[in-house]
Amino acid sequence: MVIIGAMGHAKEILDILAKQNKLSDLIFFDNITPNLPDKLYDTFPIIKTEAAAREIFANDPSYILGVGGCQIRYHLTLKMNELGGQLTSAIADTANIGKFNVELGAGINVMHGVLISNDVKIGEGTLLNANSLIHHDVSVGHFCEISPGSILTGRVQVGNYTTIGSGAVILPKVNIGSNVIIGAGAVVTKDVKDQSIAIGVPARIKQANSYQELRS
Repeated sequence: MVIIGAMGHAKEILDILAKQNKLSDLIFFDNITPNLPDKLYDTFPIIKTEAAAREIFANDPSYILGVGGCQIRYHLTLKMNELGGQLTSAIADTANIGKFNVELGAGINVMHGVLISNDVKIGEGTLLNANSLIHHDVSVGHFCEISPGSILTGRVQVGNYTTIGSGAVILPKVNIGSNVIIGAGAVVTKDVKDQSIAIGVPARIKQANSYQELRS
């Protein structure tokens, strides 16, 4: 198994796997961060080239995304799949997941303390950070990032590549588009269109003219 990334979020994924006794043959991949050691915690090898990743995937294609950022996660998935990898989920044992009509996409991260209620759909590659709450009849798209402590109340819809900031609250039946950023602590009371930013209480919505403006 390979964890993609060797910094902050990757260490949180390591904690999940450690509690599940899944540390055998675990390897980290990071070809971007400078001055990394050869091993994380003097134990887990860090590979730093795509050639090395390809060689490992030939024997075990499983990998987990250990980085944040919607577009970063998406593009890393494309690259790792091209190298022969297969996107795999990491789901903490402390997550509380409903038993009825829950659909979890491939390669999601479900961190400690997450609640996923019934009649919920989570798209491929999405990250549900610690203590986020996904209530009934919610749909979250592909490669979203739901930050720690955020709350998606009943019948909320979220598009693809959208970030919900820490502690944000999305009120019932609100539709959030794709490529949206919801600021930390925002309370969203009305629909947010694609490629928008929403901040404040209640949230004020600003339409971005480009993806670069949205993420700047």
